[in-house]
Amino acid sequence: MKITEDLLKRTKKGEHKAQFELYRECYGQMMKICLRYQKDNDSAKDLVNQAFLKICSNIDQYNGTAPFELWMKRVTINTCIDEYRKNKTRDEVTDLQNFSEEFWSAKVTASNEGSQSMDAESLRSLIRSLPSVSQQVFNMAVLDGFPYDEVAKSLEISEATCRWHVHFARKTLQTMLKKSMNSLTTLLL
Repeated sequence: MKITEDLLKRTKKGEHKAQFELYRECYGQMMKICLRYQKDNDSAKDLVNQAFLKICSNIDQYNGTAPFELWMKRVTINTCIDEYRKNKTRDEVTDLQNFSEEFWSAKVTASNEGSQSMDAESLRSLIRSLPSVSQQVFNMAVLDGFPYDEVAKSLEISEATCRWHVHFARKTLQTMLKKSMNSLTTLLL
């Protein structure tokens, strides 16, 4: 990213060209974050726009003590969490999905017969297939590195429930990965 002090100053002044330039610079990083928290690209794009609106509206709160990229990441993650809370139902039940054989073998590639690997989009797809609460908790605790107590507070769940969701997500992802690799091996034979 090429975010300069001058660009931030111009953005704080409300210059539309500077805001657009900042948006272009931040979009990729913000989209990566939002894709981890949403199940589809359109929802992630909506969240990027919501987060950027918050960034522009609150840019005066950025004081420069930390790199702008960290502040932007935090605003984006908080926007994702806010959206999750807004759409969360109080009596949400973990919704396990029945995956077809096509799903298990989807997008798995072998670089050669001796080694098998999964591309990043396939892994994102597996994470997106987790139940929404487990996906949110896994993203925050494992991928974004938030402590369990902060994740629990943000998502309004207990810390024990938070730990259970991380365990559940890891086990489910391991099972899905094993099943994917077994399907790939069967297809190659």
